Amino acid sequence: MEAVTQRGRTASFSEKHEIYLIGEQLRRDMHASVLIRDRRYHLRNYRQCFAGNEAVDWLVRCKHCSTRGASVAGMRILQNYGIFHHVCDDHKFKDDQLFYRFRRDDDTSADKDLILFYTGIRIYLKMTKKKGLVRDFIQGGQTYHNAFMGSKFAEWLTGQKEAVSREDAIYLGRQLLENNIIRHVTDDHHFRNAESLLYQFSVDFDRRRILADVFKLPATMSRLSSLRLSLSSVESQDDHTLPKPSVHTDDRDEPYTGLLVRSGSWSSEYEQGNDSGEVLAPKSVMLRQATADELESPDTPYVKHRMRIISDSVGYGFVLRGDGPTYVQTVDPTGPAASAGLKVRQYVYAVNCVNVLQKNHKDVGRTIMSNENVLDITVLMHRRDVSNA
Repeated sequence: MEAVTQRGRTASFSEKHEIYLIGEQLRRDMHASVLIRDRRYHLRNYRQCFAGNEAVDWLVRCKHCSTRGASVAGMRILQNYGIFHHVCDDHKFKDDQLFYRFRRDDDTSADKDLILFYTGIRIYLKMTKKKGLVRDFIQGGQTYHNAFMGSKFAEWLTGQKEAVSREDAIYLGRQLLENNIIRHVTDDHHFRNAESLLYQFSVDFDRRRILADVFKLPATMSRLSSLRLSLSSVESQDDHTLPKPSVHTDDRDEPYTGLLVRSGSWSSEYEQGNDSGEVLAPKSVMLRQATADELESPDTPYVKHRMRIISDSVGYGFVLRGDGPTYVQTVDPTGPAASAGLKVRQYVYAVNCVNVLQKNHKDVGRTIMSNENVLDITVLMHRRDVSNA
């Protein structure tokens, strides 16, 4: 059961981790380029900050993005994830003489996922410098590269004062695993203080990333339509450089539907094409899709959870998929649905008190969009996830 829980969490964290890493690598590179420094404006000092227009100059020059407009769009995505902020929290990122600061530089982040991720980065960098702690192991005839023992890891965390006690170290190890920063080598165990259990880092901290990589992540794509609108008055000539959404309004059997706008139609997730030009749907987040009969069975491990979502100017901020039952494929982490507690892999049981369990995503989408601005939704979530809701 522990392994299934971990596998189910993997997809939801991996894209967020990519965004965190893009932001962290930018922070380090900007420090190295002395873009981040103490600045003075109107007799006031601002420590460890960067100017928006200087950052855009640098991003284009270093080929992080091809245009200034795309650079602003990418930086706003990082800002939406809480990676940096305006020094007075008064402005979104702009190509202007405005000062911004990475939250890791002023230690102001309140996002527990981001704080834990920074802890994971620090631990990784320290561990990989310790000879013999992370190495290759042979177990059961299988070689596991760059692995470490659970017992040695807990001992090391305590010795490095990353944890105050062995119990605290085990708890930290579990937090890192549940957030998919580390993993058991075969995904069969949670984190334990045992020599027989081997773990690896799930995140490739060393691979180089550029800001434009944020446009390749489905988790960020739902925000680009609103970013395009907000940027049009600033850099309309660069608008064509941003990914464009597809809007489905015909009767084709679309493989997925995104509920991202409040008009009579809805935007899809960004379609991805292969070399032949064929449109491909994103891979489902479900490990195994349950049937409606399974979900309604008296013995089902799923429980009902009701929530109210109030749309913002973009929409509700989630994507549905499935032919009955319908499930949540993607949730915009900065949108209203995420704030209300909606999560990926939850099945949609009822919309505005109407049972939709056996309806496909198109019908559920029409039902949702017929009620403007406010959505009362009942979802089915696995019992193992209830404590995390």
